[in-house]
Amino acid sequence: MEENLLRKDLAIDVLTAKELSPLFWRPARLGVVSAWWEHVPFAHWLVAVMQPRSLVELGTHNGVSYSAFCEAVSRLGLDTHCHAVDTWHGDEHAGLYGENVYAELQRFHDARYGSFSALLRLTFDEAVNYFADGSVDLLHIDGLHSYDAVRHDFDTWLPKMSERGVVLFHDVNVRAGDFGVWKFWGELQERYPSFTFIHGYGLGVLAVGSAADDAVGHLCSVSDLARVSAIRERFALIGERWNLEYRDLERTKELNKREQTIATLDEDVAGLRHQIGQQVEHAVQLERAVEEVKESHRARDIQIQHQDRELNALRAQNADLETARVTLHKGVQDQLQRADVLTAQIEELSASRAELIASNHALRAELDATREAGAERIRLGFADRHQERCLEEPHRCGQKSSGVRSEPPEGEQKGSA
Repeated sequence: MEENLLRKDLAIDVLTAKELSPLFWRPARLGVVSAWWEHVPFAHWLVAVMQPRSLVELGTHNGVSYSAFCEAVSRLGLDTHCHAVDTWHGDEHAGLYGENVYAELQRFHDARYGSFSALLRLTFDEAVNYFADGSVDLLHIDGLHSYDAVRHDFDTWLPKMSERGVVLFHDVNVRAGDFGVWKFWGELQERYPSFTFIHGYGLGVLAVGSAADDAVGHLCSVSDLARVSAIRERFALIGERWNLEYRDLERTKELNKREQTIATLDEDVAGLRHQIGQQVEHAVQLERAVEEVKESHRARDIQIQHQDRELNALRAQNADLETARVTLHKGVQDQLQRADVLTAQIEELSASRAELIASNHALRAELDATREAGAERIRLGFADRHQERCLEEPHRCGQKSSGVRSEPPEGEQKGSA
């Protein structure tokens, strides 16, 4: 009976042990995408038992794992220098992402852990030069997960590890694509004490220092399969809680988005119904208008039929007029031809008239000349007769005969003329 009471007291002591508290701390970095959620309790516990002087993470992305380390440092008030190394551009495994990922993490980090932590925006090879050999107690490698890349990262940073050094490898249980961490992890297990968590894509714990922390050393030396299974199961169950919360948050966000979408769709449906009502009313008005148009078209068809008949009559009249026009045109052409003939005749007559007039003028001129010549002959003949008479009968002439012919008396001349 007394033994049972001691066991009950021991059970309560174990349940309330301070050493277990880090396993149940609530993460500070919630609501972001990460494959590391199920290992957050182990990160809290590891920092608590190791109390590292220097902590470095290679590959931080949204900062879930790094925030878990820093949260433990902050809660415990440790004098730990923390550094996160990443370019925050992404890679072929994590995917490429925008500047907003770094900016959001920086705001969260600086407000909570800026007093003892720094985000180094460098490549892993660039950052290694900023750390002295043997200065890093805890190193988390979570960069590119190909075999060559993870081996290069480990070999490059191994000289920086202290005699207390512990290296964590994420994704040691992923066997897909060109992921090669599992293969390199198998090689390391043959060289160093280690412990492997299977859940959360796998997390390898490697004690590379010659004087690793006792708790870590014990963890890496556990060989009893039942104890190994119990440790894995308990960390997995506790870690699953945060993964489920993350998923619940994501589902809540998604549900809120869907509810907003539904609300928006409801508004859209209401708007569409209103539009449909207006369109139905408009359709009724259009049908009435169509009937009016049809009636108008029927009246117009009747009018068009009348117009067609009138048009046919006008076409018949036009045909008659065209016939008359053709006939008249032909008559006009005939008249024009006759006019041309008459014009030619007139021109011939005009030419003949001109010739007759010219001939008449010539005849008149000839007659005038003849008349003048005759008058001259008559005058000369009379003068000769008068002279002869005067010579024969001077007393009749009223002058002495001198042998010169005188002009006949005016009365005689005129009479002769």
